Amino acid sequence: METYAELLNKKEKDAMSNYDMDEIERQKERERKSRGIRSIEKVRSVVEIGKDETPQRVVDIEITDDDFRRVALQAHERDITINKMVGLIIKDGLGKVEHRFEHEPKPQLLKEY
Repeated sequence: METYAELLNKKEKDAMSNYDMDEIERQKERERKSRGIRSIEKVRSVVEIGKDETPQRVVDIEITDDDFRRVALQAHERDITINKMVGLIIKDGLGKVEHRFEHEPKPQLLKEY
């Protein structure tokens, strides 16, 4: 039976680097650079979380359980979070309110001359 220290020593021996292979890889990398080819390992996309999102404010709202379930179901169907769904609902509501102020509720008579 082996001790833990012996197992660690065995793993270290197995994990030792092959310096010849490392040198070959470095030579290949130098050749790629001289030809203008970028290494796949070094090409990484930079992803910025929240880059496309606008800054938001925290708002506490109180709604009934039934309304919350309806919002959660709609969010699930659209595969978005509940917070995003609530944001969409508020934006849609504000758009309707602005439309109401721009267009009077009274019908207008248009006359042709």
